[in-house]
Amino acid sequence: MKKSLFLFFIFLSTYVLSFSQSIDTLYKKGNDAIADKEYETALSYFNIIIKKSPAEAEAYNTIGYIYMIYKDYDKAIVNFTKAIENRKEYSRAFSNRGAAYLLKNDVENAFIDLNKALSINPKDMMALNSLATLYGYLNKFTESIETFNKAEEYDPMYVDTYWNRGAMYMNLDKYEEALVDANKAITANPSIAKSYYFRGTVYKYLKNYEKAMEDYNTAVKLDAADGEIYVRRGILFLAMEDYKKAVDDMEYGLKLKPELRNDKTVQDYYKEAKDKLNK
Repeated sequence: MKKSLFLFFIFLSTYVLSFSQSIDTLYKKGNDAIADKEYETALSYFNIIIKKSPAEAEAYNTIGYIYMIYKDYDKAIVNFTKAIENRKEYSRAFSNRGAAYLLKNDVENAFIDLNKALSINPKDMMALNSLATLYGYLNKFTESIETFNKAEEYDPMYVDTYWNRGAMYMNLDKYEEALVDANKAITANPSIAKSYYFRGTVYKYLKNYEKAMEDYNTAVKLDAADGEIYVRRGILFLAMEDYKKAVDDMEYGLKLKPELRNDKTVQDYYKEAKDKLNK
C-alpha cells in the first residue's frame, strides 16, 4: 500500500511593532509567536531585529527556520547563509542549511553542510538526524543506522531520532523495528501528538487497526488542531472500509492543513475514499 513519510514544519499579523523595542524583547516576542504558530508575526519581529542590528546571525537563522516551515527552501538557504556569514562557526545554521539542501535533493551540498556542522559540534542532533536520513536516501543503511544510534546515545530524549529512524524502517517494510522506535518516542515524551499518530501509522501497516485507532484518538486529544492527524485517521478508516468517516476525516484534516493537498499520496487516498463512498 502507498506510503508517505510526511517529512521533516496564515495570515499577516495586524500587530503594530515598535522599532524602539530592545533586541532581547524582540527575540522573546518573535520566539513566542513561533511557539503560537504565528509565523508572519514572528517574521515581522525578526526582520526588525535585522534592521536594528544587521549582523544578528541568530535572527537570520530563525527566519530561515520559518521559511523551512513554509517549505520555501530557497529563501531558507539564503537566510541560513547570511547567518553563517555573520557567525562563521555557527553549527546550527550549517545543520539547518544542510537539512534545507537535503529537502531540495541537493545531496552534495547537504553532505558538506551537515559534516561541517558536526565538525563544529559533534553532538548537533539535527545534523546527526539529517545526515542519517541522507545516508538512508542514498541506500547506505548501515551508515544511516550507525548515525541514528549515535544520536540516540548522545540524547535519548530527542524524539526526532525515533521518528526519523522509524520512518526509514517503514520505508524498508521493517514495521516491528519502526514500532520499537515509536514506543521509544512516546516514552521519551508522552505529551507529543506526533509520536502517537506515528505509532498509529505503524500499527495500521501491521493491520492492528484497533491499536492504530486508539493512537490516532489520543493524538487528537493532544493536538486537535493538527490536520495531519485527521488525514491519517481518515486513511485508517479507508483501510477499515468506513468510507464516510474516511472522507469526513480527510476533508477536515485538509481544511486544517491545506498544504497536505500538495501531497500526491494524500490526494490518492482521498480520491479512493471519495470514489468508494460514491459507488
